[in-house]
Amino acid sequence: MAAPTTFQISGLLEKMNNIDKDFRYMAVNDLMAELSKSSIALDEDMEKRIVKALLALIQDKNAEVQNLTCRCLGPLVHKLKLPQLETMIDTLCANLGSSNESLRDVSSIALKIVLNELPSTCINQNLYNCVKRVVPKLLETLS
Repeated sequence: MAAPTTFQISGLLEKMNNIDKDFRYMAVNDLMAELSKSSIALDEDMEKRIVKALLALIQDKNAEVQNLTCRCLGPLVHKLKLPQLETMIDTLCANLGSSNESLRDVSSIALKIVLNELPSTCINQNLYNCVKRVVPKLLETLS
């Protein structure tokens, strides 16, 4: 199969907004498979759209969709440039302070996955920038 096109990924992003949880689940699953196996380079707009869609699904009503979305963030980290990576980390850290216990739990799992993927994908400066963003927010949330 050829590398996924922007059109194919756009179709998956549309399915992530479907009312049917099975469509959302399969869209995330298909995106994760494409991100894991392909050498696709995402443009800035597509990065933003993917990050926005996945961060919205972190708050999905279905736990299976939430869990798969967390797992999808791992392969995505390898494709993102620093600005979108920072957006993702900032949002997940902000969710840690939520009054919604489920959102806090899922966001902490997602943040752990993202941070575990960083050393293998980031050059030292990017890793430093990400950690510099996370540590103060974690300390604030814990206090």
